[in-house]
Amino acid sequence: MPRKTVITKRLDLLEEEIRAEAEGHDLASPGEERGDGHHHPAEAATDAELREGDLRIQLHIEERMERLCRAREALANGTYGLCVDCGEAIPDRRLEALPDALRCVPCQSKAARGA
Repeated sequence: MPRKTVITKRLDLLEEEIRAEAEGHDLASPGEERGDGHHHPAEAATDAELREGDLRIQLHIEERMERLCRAREALANGTYGLCVDCGEAIPDRRLEALPDALRCVPCQSKAARGA
């Protein structure tokens, strides 16, 4: 397993990426929606679709931040790199690609299928 400082740097970089992605999809900021009520229904549908897309992205960002927080907790507890389901070591290559990975590939596949 990589040294703690290397892992911390990877997690810090991931957090920066997530925060940068979040800035572009802030639902609290005013969008390009027209509030005058005089625009075409098709434009209103497009506005709603864009907001829905931003909401999906924001939920994904929140999930990633939660995984990042759990990865930092695991690092502090000395369990970073161990699958939360089976307890086996998560391969270093997976952790390099996904520093916030909580599961090994087989367990993640099962979780994704809802098994």
